[in-house]
Amino acid sequence: MVIINKKGGKIIKRFNVKKICFSFLLLFLIIALSCSKIYANQVHHYVIPGGDTIGLKINTGVQIIGKYEVLTAKGKEKPWIDSNILENDKILSINNVYINTNKELLSVLKKVETDEVELELLRNKQVIKTKIKVVKTKDLEKSLGLYIKDKIAGIGTLTFIDPSSNRFAALGHGIYEDNNLITSDNGYLVGSKIESIKKAIPGVSGEKRASLLDKNIGNILLCSDTGIYGKINSIQKYKKNQIETARQDEVSLGVAYFYTVIDDQNIEKYKIEIIEVNKQTESAPKGIKFRVTDTTLIKSTGGIVQGMSGSPIIQNGKLIGAVSHVNVDNPLIGYGIHIDWMIRDLEKIA
Repeated sequence: MVIINKKGGKIIKRFNVKKICFSFLLLFLIIALSCSKIYANQVHHYVIPGGDTIGLKINTGVQIIGKYEVLTAKGKEKPWIDSNILENDKILSINNVYINTNKELLSVLKKVETDEVELELLRNKQVIKTKIKVVKTKDLEKSLGLYIKDKIAGIGTLTFIDPSSNRFAALGHGIYEDNNLITSDNGYLVGSKIESIKKAIPGVSGEKRASLLDKNIGNILLCSDTGIYGKINSIQKYKKNQIETARQDEVSLGVAYFYTVIDDQNIEKYKIEIIEVNKQTESAPKGIKFRVTDTTLIKSTGGIVQGMSGSPIIQNGKLIGAVSHVNVDNPLIGYGIHIDWMIRDLEKIA
């Protein structure tokens, strides 16, 4: 395009229309992209919704969870005082004898004839060696003055199963959100049934009281801040209608439901109202805020209780998230994690 000076007939400036249009288009795209947010799970997935109460077990190896003073005939002693030992260290061996359980540790300790032993520890994926004193309690039992455990267990709720791969996603209490504790053969999913409910009241958390069944029904392969993931041995008992997962931009204020168990192994649907939706570009457990409106649930549990973590949240026929937290001061108010983040982490396991 050319602009002509009418007085002198001279060309003042020459414009390229195509370049101008392209520049405006490029500018528009840059602005649009900068204003938009990229969320996980842009593609819908088809899954089997859960709601089942499950038991979660992880054999951690011999893990140090604390230290204490040992009461001996000489008074209180600290056998670990000069040792390089920290909480969460894992004991691999005593005097080069490898151990994997508390029982094995005590067995080795009983046979020790010296007043000092060498421990091989695992800390942040590094092996460390240190020495520690062995003392005798007033009852003549040998002690290192260490609080230890070799397993952790808890209950939770199955969120969903991917029927194409038998992979599952869940949440639960009592399991560390530390993937360093998980290997391919030390974490297990077991059946569970609810024995009773401790009702929630403002300021005091309620809880599901459950018994764990012996039979392993799957393997836990990953723990993360979004949940617990692994593979179910068989999905025959979980065969239900598949539903789509929802993107974050499909979640809206208003009526929704979640599935959970409050009696034995019976899954029921309970009504909630979503009162706040936080669109997230990074995973966080409180993407959805809701209020319990189901009178049956309120009468039975007082609202959200421990053990409901992982309960799948359904809105408009789609899986939008999972129950993650409760407001202790008001147990009618709960929070959920967007299903995007659970789908993302599920894809991390083969």
